[in-house]
Amino acid sequence: MLKIKSYNNTKISTFFPIVLGLISGISVFYFLYFFEAYGIQKGTSYSGHSHLFRSSCFGLLTFVYLAFFEFYLKKKFTINTVKQQVFWYVFLVFFASQLIFLLFNYFWNWQEWNLEAYLLIIKEFPLMMIIPIGFYLILSELANHKKNENTELIFQSENNKDRLKIKAEDFLYALSSGNYITVSYASENSIKEHLIRKTLKLLEKELEEDSNIKRCHRSYLVNTSNIQAIKQEKGKVFIEIKEHKLPVSKQYQEEFLF
Repeated sequence: MLKIKSYNNTKISTFFPIVLGLISGISVFYFLYFFEAYGIQKGTSYSGHSHLFRSSCFGLLTFVYLAFFEFYLKKKFTINTVKQQVFWYVFLVFFASQLIFLLFNYFWNWQEWNLEAYLLIIKEFPLMMIIPIGFYLILSELANHKKNENTELIFQSENNKDRLKIKAEDFLYALSSGNYITVSYASENSIKEHLIRKTLKLLEKELEEDSNIKRCHRSYLVNTSNIQAIKQEKGKVFIEIKEHKLPVSKQYQEEFLF
């Protein structure tokens, strides 16, 4: 199996979490310094810090926090569906607002440790994050689409006599049966299958660099970017891909349940 990637798109997408942190941090600084969000005062705070310094610290905190969570912690979770994406960014914004509230009180010697000040930040911080996070998600979607367009997967049998080349975005899942694998993929608004002689274990090893392709069952390898739904029924977990219902073994459920 040969995987061909567009180097530039992959490199750019690697730094996207930094982009999220930067545009969010700059936005927070801009709103605080120029529009006096949170009702921030321009004078010196009780801690002896200027308006410029405090605005910069709030922006820096936002940058470091969001970049770290998006770049490092997000990799530890499986976030594929729209619902999971929404939950993730709501969590990021909510937790960040707690840190902002703590820093705010530090500058004012904890004189603003009250419900009114807390609710003000809980209300205004998410409003400030709508534009930067929305902009970031649009950029990410465009970059992922471009990367998928330039990425091809070549499935080749062990004896090199059989070969299937498809776009990465068209790969749905692979089903193992003994020493053979059935590759299911999208083609011209339909689902097609191709049988090759290869073990699923070997295929999984060949595809391990692609974070979108994961094992969900001893017999299934799936492209998580094509998952339409993840459901639990009577204690069992299933994945839906193009109207196909695939089982998720207990040992892999943590990878698919957020």
